[in-house]
Amino acid sequence: MNCHLKRTTFQTVKLQAAALAFVACWIVASVTVADEKAPEKVTYDDHVKPVLVQRCSSCHNGQKREGDLDVTNYINLMQGGGSGTVIEPQDASGSYLYQLITHEETPEMPPSGTKIPAPEIQLIAKWIDLGALENSGSVAAKAKPKFDMSMSANPSVKPEVIPMPLRIPLEPVIKTTRPSVHAIATSPWAPITAISSPQQILLYNTQNLKLAGVLPFEEGVAHSLRFSRNGQLLLAGGGRDGASGKTVLFNALTGEKITTVGDELESVLASDISPDHSLVAIGGPNKLVKILSTTDGSPVAEIKKHTDWVTALEFSPDGKLLASGDRNGGLHVWEADTGNEVFTLKAHSKSISGVSWRADSQILCSASEDGSIRLWELEEGKQIKSWTAHGTGVTGVEFHRDGIISSCGRDKVAKTWDQNGKMIRQFAGLVDVAVAVSHCDESNRVLASDWTGKLTVWNAVDGAEIGQLASNPPTLGERLAASQKNLTAATQKHAPLAKVLAETKASLNGMIGSLEQAKQTQVQTQAKLAKMETDFNTAKTQFESAQATASSYQAELTQKAGAKPLIKESLDKANAALALLPADAELKASVTSLTSKIQQLDTRIVELNGMVVKANEATNAMKVQMDTAANNVNGAKTEMEKVIAEVTKLTVDVEATQKKVDAGSKITAAAMAEVQQATQQVSYWNSNLSFVAEMKAIQAEILSVDEDIAIKQTAADAANAKLSEAQKLADDAMRQKSEAEAKAQALKEKLSNLRKSL
Repeated sequence: MNCHLKRTTFQTVKLQAAALAFVACWIVASVTVADEKAPEKVTYDDHVKPVLVQRCSSCHNGQKREGDLDVTNYINLMQGGGSGTVIEPQDASGSYLYQLITHEETPEMPPSGTKIPAPEIQLIAKWIDLGALENSGSVAAKAKPKFDMSMSANPSVKPEVIPMPLRIPLEPVIKTTRPSVHAIATSPWAPITAISSPQQILLYNTQNLKLAGVLPFEEGVAHSLRFSRNGQLLLAGGGRDGASGKTVLFNALTGEKITTVGDELESVLASDISPDHSLVAIGGPNKLVKILSTTDGSPVAEIKKHTDWVTALEFSPDGKLLASGDRNGGLHVWEADTGNEVFTLKAHSKSISGVSWRADSQILCSASEDGSIRLWELEEGKQIKSWTAHGTGVTGVEFHRDGIISSCGRDKVAKTWDQNGKMIRQFAGLVDVAVAVSHCDESNRVLASDWTGKLTVWNAVDGAEIGQLASNPPTLGERLAASQKNLTAATQKHAPLAKVLAETKASLNGMIGSLEQAKQTQVQTQAKLAKMETDFNTAKTQFESAQATASSYQAELTQKAGAKPLIKESLDKANAALALLPADAELKASVTSLTSKIQQLDTRIVELNGMVVKANEATNAMKVQMDTAANNVNGAKTEMEKVIAEVTKLTVDVEATQKKVDAGSKITAAAMAEVQQATQQVSYWNSNLSFVAEMKAIQAEILSVDEDIAIKQTAADAANAKLSEAQKLADDAMRQKSEAEAKAQALKEKLSNLRKSL
């Protein structure tokens, strides 16, 4: 919302609230509902004044002005009340009267908590949006252009060397029974955040959430932390409540204290350092804003306009302006180098809990315990946006480098917003009222703390909780003891695992040897089987050949033996015929031929009988040889099956054992990694203890040398003083000598002249 009310004191706010409450109640009771076809020109005289006079004039008229508000006169109404204007022509949403009756601002009007009917709100909005005209003859002024919310190029320049802290001691100054975080700040160019804890400031890496350093804050408690715009310096403002207040400037890289600025009787609640590092602004319970020189702490300006504790301060990124807020809702902008007032920004009704400038110095963001966040443009000092961020009160606010806004509140949550007041994301996880919020631009993480001391870190993109930062970290001795305990536990965990793994590996190696031997036996048995199968096939071929030969001989023998009786019968018949025909030559030739044939058959039959016997003998021998070869083959196959079974079993065993080795190796490697990590941690914390001890020794030596220098300087000063006194005495003696010599010379001359006169 655009709210330009100029509240000054709590009493004024109460008067204005009472006045506007009456106005709102009166509107609820009797405002004339505009016809849907009402003319475009809605005026004060014709539409608004009759309603206001009827319902509000008893308390808000020319003679009786509660809250210094007169609704019976157009000019007086437009001037507003004692705490500022209530009407912004052509901007109903930015008009305080409209915000009250729509319950966008508090106190809600009417006080009963029920909004006035929508048509009545629309009528008022229409009158304002059309220019808040006085009468039918009035002409609406040309609308003012809305402030451009787009952000120009970031004016801050990223340093060539990222300002990451060097080695800073990690030893806490104290351990507290009730941890607390009073302030958070993040470096503009490094993933580093600073959080305040009693008597110390803790630096954490926002990427790995590891402690990066502890800065002693002997002054008490830092209520305010600010990194310089280039990230090289860290300003801490705080002290001891009711006793003293200081601001300490640290080198953010080395952790060394550079200087202390300010000497207050109350703790510093708000502080900032100018972009050029020349000025420090502080504020607190004394209601003053002091601008001091960082060179010698001398005052540059002292601002006395705040009416209550100063609770928020910030220089603009370009160094030209300084914004400050107080516990009474007062919000002001000053010239940074003179302290001259530029604007009084009146809108918040409760304590200002934070101010933050956009990176281009064009927009100021303010947050308040009234629950609202407001944006202001600094050309005219006008409010350009307002929204309720945390209904029960905003406790922290910060602009990101890209223009996003982080906030936290009494509702125990942190949130991010765009510049139109639309919530981007809500971050849950705090267990009590939020105290402070910040955003690390380098790691894009949101950090917020609550009253219990819990500090949570979230991913700004998806809202996922990343972890916690300890506001009361252990001492180095405690960390070392814990690391040594972890190392002992890790070693005890690793030892039996390593033993089992070694035994399993040995068993595996034995199995692998047996498997290789079995595979060699399998190869040999396979070769033996192949040879025996070859021998069997050869014997079988020889047997079949001998069997075929015997069969062939037997077949021929059978044929010839069968043919002989037939031929013999033919011979007998031929002889009988020849006896009857002895002279028949053909018969004689037939008898002779048949006789010869029978003789040949007898010879062949005898021969075949011998051949059959021999062939059968050879066949039987081949049969025996073939059967032997077959038995050998069967034996080799049986042996081969046993070997294959052994190889298969050993292969399964090897694979199973290899899986055990692989699993054991992973577990053992993980256990060894724990041992190595614990060893590194022990070494790391031992190194830090040594570093702290060495630093203290060097610092003590430096102190001793400085004391010696001071003593010698004192002696030198005394000697110089004596020398100076002696020189003075010598000079006096020489002067007196010269005077005496001059006097003697004068007397001599006088005597000489006297003698001459005689």
